[in-house]
Amino acid sequence: MDSLGWLCTTEVMQLFSALLDFFFPPRCPSCRACVERRGFCSACARQLIGMRRMMEMGTMAEHLTGVWVLAHYRAGVRDLLRALKYRRKMAVLDDLRTILAAGEEVLEELPPSLLAIPVPLAPQRQKERGFNQTEEIFAPWFAAHGIPFAPLLARTRETMPLYEMTRTERRQELRGAFALVHGADVQGKDLLLVDDIMTTGTTLTECARVLRAGGARRVYAIALAGEHR
Repeated sequence: MDSLGWLCTTEVMQLFSALLDFFFPPRCPSCRACVERRGFCSACARQLIGMRRMMEMGTMAEHLTGVWVLAHYRAGVRDLLRALKYRRKMAVLDDLRTILAAGEEVLEELPPSLLAIPVPLAPQRQKERGFNQTEEIFAPWFAAHGIPFAPLLARTRETMPLYEMTRTERRQELRGAFALVHGADVQGKDLLLVDDIMTTGTTLTECARVLRAGGARRVYAIALAGEHR
């Protein structure tokens, strides 16, 4: 396509986008108020979004150097994640990715040579869903910051649902459920575990334990959303 054709196509797309915004203005995914650009309105953003460094205690402190959460797992954030994971609504990714701006400070605190590793799904769940939601949310953000995103962990077996389990029960259920993929080399590296939701931190801790056992120097973790128990 010549430069004139490309320019015309760009102008058409911009006009089409402007018409869509005029007839169907973007709305806050939480309260549905009209907003100027895609994402949460200022009121909902203040309630839901904000980087928090979690306190590492016990086993978590043994394996994780730092853990951060970018939003509260409630209201609009919870609904968006459920729509992505259980109804495969990929259109919500744009809204979810607006949360990542809260993580810019986190990246400034981390070592420059860093490798991001998503928490893996069980093979059957990955097959049914067709994607790992954590990779879909975070991959473009890491690419923009020049951080390699590598799926170096795998689930070795299916696990029972964790949402009704205590922290101790979760730890027992997850023990041995993760392993390094064949040929993965994490020796002496600084790694950043990435997940969509953090509740008790047990999953991140078990993944970090495997990475540290594989020779990783330091393991950090970041989750899009978190809830407290």
